[in-house]
Amino acid sequence: MKKNVGGIDRLFRFGIGFLSLGVVFATNNTPMQVVFGLVALIGLGTAAMGYCPINDQMGLNTAVKKEK
Repeated sequence: MKKNVGGIDRLFRFGIGFLSLGVVFATNNTPMQVVFGLVALIGLGTAAMGYCPINDQMGLNTAVKKEK
């Protein structure tokens, strides 16, 4: 699995993940908790791994390429 998420994209995903997680704990609406819980899981997961399957399918790569 090649990393295809980096830089600002990764920070954005962490931010969205943590904000969504905050909504999960701040609301008592169960369907809303499920939706925002999934958004948090996807955002934090892709940011932590540095890989996004949707970016891969679309040919997007925001990770910094190392020059040799």
